[in-house]
Amino acid sequence: MLASLYINIGNVYRAKLDYVNALKYFNQALTTYKTQSPIDYENLTDAYYSIAEIQYKNKNYQEVLNIVSKCYSTADTANQIYFDDVLGASYFMIGMNEQADNHYKKAIELSKQYYGQSIKLANAYTSYADFLSETNQFQKAIKNLTLAYVILQEQQKAFGTELSNYYLVEGNIYRNRTINTQEIKSFKSEKKQNLVRAIESFKNGLTALQIKQTSPETAEINIEQSRSLMDCIGLVKVIGDVYLEIALLDNENKGLEYTENLDYALNCFNNTSNLIQQARKEISNDESKIQLTNLQYQTISKIIETAFLAYNHSQTPKYLDIAFENSEQLKSSAVFDKISNDLAQENSLIPDSLLELEQKLNNMISNYSELQYQELSLDEPDSTLLNEYSNKIFSASRQRDELNRYMEESYPDYYQLKYSNSSLSLSEIQSRLNKKEAIVEFFLMEPTKDNNTQANKSDSLNVLYTFFITNSEIDFYKKSLENDDVKALEETFRFMSSTDYMFTHNEDAKRYCISSHRLYNFLIAPYEKDLEEKHLTIIPDGKLNYISFDGLLKTLPDTSNTIRFNELDYLLKNLNINYANSVNIFLKNRASKPKLRNQTLAFAPEYNSEEFEMTGHRYRLAPLPGVEKEVDAISKSVSATVLKSNQASELNFRKKSGQFDILHLAMHAYINDSLPAYSRLAFSQNADSTALENDGWLNTADIYNLKLDAKMTVLSACNTGVGKLQKGEGLMSLARGFLYAGCPSVVMSLWEVEDVAGTKIMTSFYKYLKAGKTKDEALRLAKLKYLENSNSRLAHPHYWMSFKCIGDNSPVYTSYDLYFFAILIMLIIAFSIDQAIRIKKARRNRQA
Repeated sequence: MLASLYINIGNVYRAKLDYVNALKYFNQALTTYKTQSPIDYENLTDAYYSIAEIQYKNKNYQEVLNIVSKCYSTADTANQIYFDDVLGASYFMIGMNEQADNHYKKAIELSKQYYGQSIKLANAYTSYADFLSETNQFQKAIKNLTLAYVILQEQQKAFGTELSNYYLVEGNIYRNRTINTQEIKSFKSEKKQNLVRAIESFKNGLTALQIKQTSPETAEINIEQSRSLMDCIGLVKVIGDVYLEIALLDNENKGLEYTENLDYALNCFNNTSNLIQQARKEISNDESKIQLTNLQYQTISKIIETAFLAYNHSQTPKYLDIAFENSEQLKSSAVFDKISNDLAQENSLIPDSLLELEQKLNNMISNYSELQYQELSLDEPDSTLLNEYSNKIFSASRQRDELNRYMEESYPDYYQLKYSNSSLSLSEIQSRLNKKEAIVEFFLMEPTKDNNTQANKSDSLNVLYTFFITNSEIDFYKKSLENDDVKALEETFRFMSSTDYMFTHNEDAKRYCISSHRLYNFLIAPYEKDLEEKHLTIIPDGKLNYISFDGLLKTLPDTSNTIRFNELDYLLKNLNINYANSVNIFLKNRASKPKLRNQTLAFAPEYNSEEFEMTGHRYRLAPLPGVEKEVDAISKSVSATVLKSNQASELNFRKKSGQFDILHLAMHAYINDSLPAYSRLAFSQNADSTALENDGWLNTADIYNLKLDAKMTVLSACNTGVGKLQKGEGLMSLARGFLYAGCPSVVMSLWEVEDVAGTKIMTSFYKYLKAGKTKDEALRLAKLKYLENSNSRLAHPHYWMSFKCIGDNSPVYTSYDLYFFAILIMLIIAFSIDQAIRIKKARRNRQA
């Protein structure tokens, strides 16, 4: 009974597009079935299929093959049919079409043999027809689809997901079928007719799902009564795709129909995005939200592409607003949700006891997840312990979800604040910028990985969209990136971050100069004149997150001579550069600034070559002699509490970090790309401690659960700004953890920092901060000072370019200039008073 309940709950989560929680419940059901005696293999196979289906939806096709291989031979006939269907789809997605064809045919044979003219057989025919259509076998596709239709007319005449799927495949056949003519006008005419018929089929699919409004191009879609949210989203989006195709057929003339079809496409895409956003409100944990963002990416890419075409044609501001608003939706959306949630909790009537319970459950999930991760890292993990940890995580996660639902239902003010649309419009953003600020936001539309399908074969180029914003102007650019542009990006990062920087050859330096100058030309040069005397904030996207824009070259040096790194024309020399996750997060963090105490807490652990294992590799905590010098030098510039050696422990950080405005962590960091939540900072190691809170390792997952009041965190450690690149979130780095925990500004590193250079830059950075400089300017001046005092070898970009300032770039300290002017004004006032007294006395003396 319990396992069946888990399956049912998992199905509810799947219907809500929360595949992360669905998978947790299906896995819990699988574990429960395995422990029963005797084992019910039919139920066990049902659980395996549910898991395989979710993995397919998450595009983990190889995992689907692995799961099915475990249980296909023992599966009942019904599940074998389901397995053949998902195997056919998975093999097709990885390009193994012969295997896919065999499994589709097998599903048809089994359905015929055991179920006759049934819905199962209709579904098998439809799936095979879809595969045949995608592989350009249109006559065979139509034959199989006709066989499916005959059955559906008998058993599912009006409504049903199988009928809806039939219309989806029918529409795709119309959309993709070959047109045999070389005459352009005839081709466009016939193509348009096919696309119009495709739209009719897709709308029939919406009707089969019992959607009341089946014209997403002109009306808002309501899905309260829908038979399948996922199928509805897919149909609405594909209708938008087809309207965009129709518009592009008229790309040369750009008449009234062109604008009309672009509007229709935009309305469909907006409906799709809104449906996904509605589903997002039902989801509480960040892992699920990130997974949903992956689904939303393709839709938002289409919105921006379509809005650009419409804006470029008409120059109507609403299209620019639409494009920017959607670009922002895919910029650290989980971090933005966390900020909105924290503000909602602060300004609502939720009791502290409930917030403390939420924090307790978050910590419990984090701790047991870490124990589970550590156990799985062993050569022979203990299955009993793994089951115990899994049950604890599952139980705490369920309690947390129930608590979140209770808070949203019982405290309407919290719900309203949490889900209110608090994002800023372009005009509001402009009003908040001063005349010395400029923002550049990038949206990098990358090729989809599922290029084995017809619908995706047009999406095979990298396209870069750029929004340039000041308080007086807004520009919107598009550039299709050539292969050489992408190679330049990769070459620039490779050179900057290479561990072989001490052995750089002149040919390598020349390639770097050419690549970084090429990047400058298409990333910055289009608005170069508008950036004079401005502070630039960059919102990167995709692979641009890995680039330090400081090192882009404005002019190309003479590559026939030896490259001297200290003489290159870096962008750093002309511009203050700051970074942010999104414009909305940047301005939200800047809006509220409580009075600062300006107290710094600095950590400098001592390492004794301790060895540890992570992701199957052994590492050694090499001593960092420069970190103690670094924190000592910083304490001479600013008021600081310095914890060194054994005092620089994880436990002390957990106890004290909430009491300081500035946190400075000079230590090793280790990045786990496969599981970003377990990237870690290395405090002083405590081999005697059995408590996770004091084992010397602070994971990203631990940081997420901290409540920080600090206004700036400096991660003077290796690789703190890199991690797995996640659509809609950016880099899943340690630095992101601190932003998520409530710290509005982080200084981080993109690669391993050389000890001596890092100490020099950090020392200067704090001196300039103390002088009242903004964070980005202080970091820029510190780098320039390092360059001025370095020879060509030590001026290699690897030494000084790693550090980036992300988030709120406001000054931390009051400028010395303000003190000077205050003293000057006081002296002027005192002088004036003194003169007035003297004049008064002089008058009295004359009168006497």
